[in-house]
Amino acid sequence: MPGQPWPVLGSTALTLAVAASAGLVAALATFRAADKPPRRAAALVGVPVAVASLALWWVARYSAAYPFPDYGGLHVLAGWLALAFVVLAAQVGLAAYAFARWQLVAGPVAAFAAVTATWYYFLRIGGETDVLWLWAALAAPVLLAATALTVGIEYGARRAAGQVEA
Repeated sequence: MPGQPWPVLGSTALTLAVAASAGLVAALATFRAADKPPRRAAALVGVPVAVASLALWWVARYSAAYPFPDYGGLHVLAGWLALAFVVLAAQVGLAAYAFARWQLVAGPVAAFAAVTATWYYFLRIGGETDVLWLWAALAAPVLLAATALTVGIEYGARRAAGQVEA
């Protein structure tokens, strides 16, 4: 049916399992980077997650032999890829930063949720348009805001309780 995405892996359950596994890896990477300086932790976790996620987007489309839509030229596609990279790195980087700096439990939880949602979305292709620009324009800002809100709420609560410093 036109407009209906389908799972590249063949089933929704397998797609969700792979996405959740990637989310778990991101959360564990956030824990592992906690002994690093916060900015370095953000880069050490955010950049590889962004690269792996965009590679997944490409592999899913390539393996399904689903043609790339006309983005209006390579420069437009490069713009969407750059935006997606920055937002992906920011989502997980913010989570890793918060955990490395203040040991906020919301960091790994937010990393898990953002990566799981993104990979689930990227592993479902088809329909009448491509998921990259839809994700970058619609889902990514929501995921980034949810990450910031989750981390911000825990930071505010722990700061009010005197458990963290600015």
